[in-house]
Amino acid sequence: MMMAYDSGQPPASRLDDELLSALRLAMRGYLEDAEDPSALQESLVLVASNARARAILPEQLLVALKEAWNSLPEVRAIHDSSQQVRLLQRVVTMCIKEYYSV
Repeated sequence: MMMAYDSGQPPASRLDDELLSALRLAMRGYLEDAEDPSALQESLVLVASNARARAILPEQLLVALKEAWNSLPEVRAIHDSSQQVRLLQRVVTMCIKEYYSV
């Protein structure tokens, strides 16, 4: 069943560019040391709260998160695709937990 477009709903805003830059930096740190996700966690708290404040849907947030992840040269340098997937799954899980932590 198709859903009708709701013209009364404002379009979702993008995440703040500075926040996305900080997220990329935190992801790079996570890629260097996946055993210590604390910096990434802090960044995801800010990203998730910003997304909620801007009424960005969780699926839109995850698209932005994956775009930021895939833009990193360090990710593209990982030749083991299963390792790439495992790391990304952990990041996505952390992001979802932070989005719904309110």
